[in-house]
Amino acid sequence: MIARPTRIASALAVTCALVLAGCSKDSGAPAGASGGASTAAVSTTSTTPPSGSGTAGSASAGDAVPGRSSTFTVVPPEGWAEATDRAQGIKDIDIVLLSSKKVAGFANNLVVLSSPGDEQTLRDELDKGRTQLQAAGRSVSAAPDQQVAGTTATGFTSAFEQQGIKVVARSYGLVHGGRVFLLTLSSSQQDADHASTELDEILSSWSWA
Repeated sequence: MIARPTRIASALAVTCALVLAGCSKDSGAPAGASGGASTAAVSTTSTTPPSGSGTAGSASAGDAVPGRSSTFTVVPPEGWAEATDRAQGIKDIDIVLLSSKKVAGFANNLVVLSSPGDEQTLRDELDKGRTQLQAAGRSVSAAPDQQVAGTTATGFTSAFEQQGIKVVARSYGLVHGGRVFLLTLSSSQQDADHASTELDEILSSWSWA
């Protein structure tokens, strides 16, 4: 029996579909995660937007961008733009931010999923995410807490290789206003420190609606 992918695994599948064409077919992906991305209408025609252009119907760096849940806004860092429309059909997708720059063949990106839930829902999501990623042979380690507009986000880091590219993903979860938010920042291992700085910038701009 194929395990139903956790939402964290689904977020990583979105990353694959956006910035690693064909990654969702990789046999090392968490069980069922590839299906979550490949069966949805994910556009990969242009994996990175031209610098400063943003994506269709989206704002670019300096502009506050609302999530689809209308519960928050964030400001993309310089060189980043909203790419939510490229993840059409992905369940619970709230916002996708994507860098226009690739390091080691990979563009830094942030995928945010949200749905109704409470602290127990969050704990279950994070526990299941860790277990599924470890079962897929991915390295999982602790990550320091993050502050998101006054709310503490907890999570973990996973490391893996897809199509010869070494990837680091930081997955965080938090509860606010009766909703569970799952944030996954992905980057190449070579750009992990810079990606962490960019995440800090994004989270410092986060504002609850």
